[in-house]
Amino acid sequence: MLHSLKQSKDPFVLFQRDGTNWSMRYTMNSRQIRKSLGTSDETEAHRRANEIWHEQNYRLKNGMSISEHAFNDVAEEFVKKIEDEAERKERSADHAYFWPPKIRRFLIGYFGEKPIDKITPPDIERYLEWRKTYWTSGPGSDIEKIRVEREDGRVFSRPAPRKIASLSTIKGEMVIIRSLFQQAVRWGYCQQIVIPNPVVRKRIDNRRPGFTPEEYEKLFNTALARISELQPKTKDVKAKDGREWTMKFTPKNIRADRIRLYCYIEIMAHSGMRPTEAKNLTWANIIGFRECKNKPIGEQDVRLQVRGKGKHGTSIPLLDVIPALSMLWDMFEKEVGREPEDDDPVFADAEGKQILSFKRSFNELLKAAGLEYDYRGVRRTPYSLRHYYISTMLIKGASIYDVALNTRTSLQMIEQHYAHVATEHIKDRLRPGQSEW
Repeated sequence: MLHSLKQSKDPFVLFQRDGTNWSMRYTMNSRQIRKSLGTSDETEAHRRANEIWHEQNYRLKNGMSISEHAFNDVAEEFVKKIEDEAERKERSADHAYFWPPKIRRFLIGYFGEKPIDKITPPDIERYLEWRKTYWTSGPGSDIEKIRVEREDGRVFSRPAPRKIASLSTIKGEMVIIRSLFQQAVRWGYCQQIVIPNPVVRKRIDNRRPGFTPEEYEKLFNTALARISELQPKTKDVKAKDGREWTMKFTPKNIRADRIRLYCYIEIMAHSGMRPTEAKNLTWANIIGFRECKNKPIGEQDVRLQVRGKGKHGTSIPLLDVIPALSMLWDMFEKEVGREPEDDDPVFADAEGKQILSFKRSFNELLKAAGLEYDYRGVRRTPYSLRHYYISTMLIKGASIYDVALNTRTSLQMIEQHYAHVATEHIKDRLRPGQSEW
C-alpha cells in the first residue's frame, strides 16, 4: 500500500510504501524506471535520488546504457564474442580455448553480480590479491580435482594446483581483464577506468632455465641413444594396496616417437621457436625445403614462417634443422604412405595428425638425462630449448637486436632475461690486452 507520495519540480517522484525505505520513479529515454533508495529518511532519500538521476542523465548523454549490467552477464556476453570471433578467424583460437575458463572461474567467481559500472581500480587491486592465493587459501583450496578439456577434445581431471599464482600468470590474465573492460566500454556498459598493474614486492630471479652447451650435448646424446633401446614387452605394476604384478602389453612404436622427439629437439634448439609456433608449423611454412631437399648438403637452405602467441614472422634457423626436417619428411612418407602436402603438420604422428605437445616425452628424456632442473632447481620445459638458442646466439656474438627480431620478442625481454648469459664465454673480451699476462 502506498504510504506517502512526494511530488515536486524534481525530474523524479519519491514514494514510500508502509513506512519502508523510500523509492524513486522517473522517466528517461522513453522508459519508466523505479529504484529503491535504501533509506527511510526523506531528506537522505531526496539527496540520493538527485545523485542517481544526474548520474543516469550523464550516462544517457554520453551514449552509455542507463540500465545496470551485472558483471557476470557482461562477462558471458564477452565470452560469446570471443568464441564467435575465433570461429570467424578474427582472433586467435587460443583465446576461445584458454580465456573462458579463466573468466568464469576467477573473474565471475570474484565480481559475480556486481554492476560492472560500479567496479573501481581499488576493487581490481583487491581482486589481484584474492587471485594470487586462490588455490592456497582462497576458494580453490577446497577443490580437489579440476576438469581439463584438451584442444583435441579429450576431457579428464587433474589435481588442483596448490601454489600461489606467479607474476607471469597474473600478467597474462590482466590481458583478459583489460580486454573485457575495454569491450564493456565500447558496449556502453561502463566508463573507462585505469586497470592497475600487478605490483612486484621483491626482485625475483627471472632468468630462463636453458641449457649450457655441455648440458645440451648430453641431452642430444641421450635422445639419440634412446632411439636404439629395446622396447619393453612387460610392465611392473604396483597397486596402492601393496599388490604387485607384471603386465604384458603390446608396445607402441616407441622408436618412431623417440625419432620425432629427437627431431623436435634439434629443430627447436636451432631455431628458437616457441612450442606453440612449432605446433602450428606446416610444410607450407618451411620455405625452400621442397626445392632443396634432394640437393647436396652445402646447397640446402630453409626459412620458417611461424605463428603463435599472437605473433608471426619469418625465422632464419641454423642449418642444423635441415637433417631433422628431412627425417620427419621421410617418416611421414613411410607411415602415411604419401608425400606430405602443404597443409600437413611438420610434427605429425603415425597417422599424419598434428602432435599437440611434446611435453610428456620431453620430460621423460630430461629425467633419463638427469637434466630435469637447472642449477637453481628450476624445472626445465620444452621452452628451455628456445632459451638455449637465444643464449647460444648471444654467446656467439649475435646482436641483441638481431636475436630479438629472429625470435619475435622485444629487446627489453632479451635484456631482462638473458643479461646474465655470456659472462664466462666472453671472458677474453672482458680482459682486453691481457693475453701476455
